[in-house]
Amino acid sequence: MISLSDEEGSPGEQHSDLVKMARRIIRGMFGEPGEKIFNYLLENGYIAEERIANTLDIRSNEARKMLQKLSDEAIVVPNRLKDEETGDLLHTWKLNRAALKSFVLNRLRKARERLEILLKYEEQGALYICKSCSRRFLVDEAYAYSFQCPYDNDVLVEANNPAVIEKLREAIRRLDKVISMVERM
Repeated sequence: MISLSDEEGSPGEQHSDLVKMARRIIRGMFGEPGEKIFNYLLENGYIAEERIANTLDIRSNEARKMLQKLSDEAIVVPNRLKDEETGDLLHTWKLNRAALKSFVLNRLRKARERLEILLKYEEQGALYICKSCSRRFLVDEAYAYSFQCPYDNDVLVEANNPAVIEKLREAIRRLDKVISMVERM
């Protein structure tokens, strides 16, 4: 969970907090290569794709795929330059700083939606659990499997866990605070 102070801070501090949140989300979504590319683009302007790969010691095709994924999230912007001498196209990329806030808010809101769905199912007692493997099933799934775990044939029992419900509520409250803070940036 992302935890930041509730203090407003200066615009520079807010941007720094936004970058930190974006970095954590990118690492969670795309792993270390995504974070490396994000950090590199953060420090540089338009950078040639091959230079990114060579500087970060990432295979060219892996860098290209990662850049495309980041582009799909609108975090980076591609550009093409034509080499006047050779006529070759040079693919360059730049961090889209203006889109960082939207990216962070979008991801935080999606996480909140997933937590809300989990909370709804937990509160309705519509979940069943296998005590052997701890896999959880919706009531429809449990019914389809005749209340037997399809992985180890153990009996599925209703999962009514007030502690899980409270943890989900607390996570949603914390996420709401972070979303509100980012919206004010």
